[in-house]
Amino acid sequence: MDLAPLSEENWQTSWQTPWRSPKIPQEIRSSIEQMQLHRAMTHVPMIYLVAIFNLVSVMVLSAHEGVEPVYYGWMGLLAVGCVGRMVMWMRYPKDPDSLVHSQKILRNLSVLSIAIVSFLSIWSVLIITTGMFANQMFIPMSLVFGSTCIAHCLACVKKAAVTVLLVGVIPSAIAMILVGGFDDVIMGWSMITIVLLMIRFIIDSYNQIISGLIMRHTIWKQAHSDPLTGLANRRAMMNHLHLAERSFASDGSGFAVALIDLNRFKQVNDNLGHDVGDHLLVEVANRLNQSCAADEIVGRLGGDEFLILMPDVTGHEKALARATAYLSGFARPAKINGHILTPSASVGIAVQALDGKGTEQLLKAADSALYKMKRSGKGVSKQVKPVLRNIA
Repeated sequence: MDLAPLSEENWQTSWQTPWRSPKIPQEIRSSIEQMQLHRAMTHVPMIYLVAIFNLVSVMVLSAHEGVEPVYYGWMGLLAVGCVGRMVMWMRYPKDPDSLVHSQKILRNLSVLSIAIVSFLSIWSVLIITTGMFANQMFIPMSLVFGSTCIAHCLACVKKAAVTVLLVGVIPSAIAMILVGGFDDVIMGWSMITIVLLMIRFIIDSYNQIISGLIMRHTIWKQAHSDPLTGLANRRAMMNHLHLAERSFASDGSGFAVALIDLNRFKQVNDNLGHDVGDHLLVEVANRLNQSCAADEIVGRLGGDEFLILMPDVTGHEKALARATAYLSGFARPAKINGHILTPSASVGIAVQALDGKGTEQLLKAADSALYKMKRSGKGVSKQVKPVLRNIA
């Protein structure tokens, strides 16, 4: 997937379509969900605090205006519920990684926020249309304040934030325009303008967050992937090996490595050119990826040398069987720039604890096994030797 940095042209396109957001690559979707959960959990107490403040304010005004308690008494129960929920959220673990149902939590938070604002919005429209309060402007203004604060707290969850603004402000603004006096009409249109501006700011803030995460992922991917084949590069493979080594030290989960080196690759470069050689490396990388199991990692160390990390492989027989499967997978003719090339390779395997302890010792053991096989020629006997043919 191409995750190139946003160019000037892309930014211009983003400005021309200000209501759209960058498409989130599937490979960073989980990271974005964790970010949304972390930010939302940080602001959730504030959301409930704003809701409690608005509910209490409306109840005090209702009592001051002499409104029958039956019309606003339910708000007290809602305020008590908000207090309970706020305490519950404050006691949640601060680390989002400990919450396995992040999507469910975000969905419930969004639904609850929209529900609270919807109740208050219905009440506000009722106040405006019935003229229950002498100072009826207090209710929609308080709702604008509350909706804006909640939307700001939910800015990282774009759809929820935008919905809160629309549901919390637009119905009251329309009611003021339709049944209010001149001042109410002006205020209603001002409220709609404020909502549109807030939505634009929220989307812009959300887009900046997402673009920043995409950019960070792009930089990380460029630093840890081979630019030619797209496989993990030497740095990334060393990191994976160190992690596997730590896992082995903690729970004893074994692993093995297979070092693969193409046979007669220099002849391809010398006789057909480096462009053909590069295409051959890409083809080999694609075929290695196709043979890769779900928990295995394939990387290119450089030149025509590839490394495979095979978790949960604790014996030489299984390691050799997996390495042979990789070699068989790419030893098929390939048409490259008018030439038919059938790649082959030699392989050296090493198993953690059996052939060495630690990344350096393991790689040295695999490298020694590889070149021992190359010198003996045994690594070629079970494979198809390289064939170079021109296509007329």
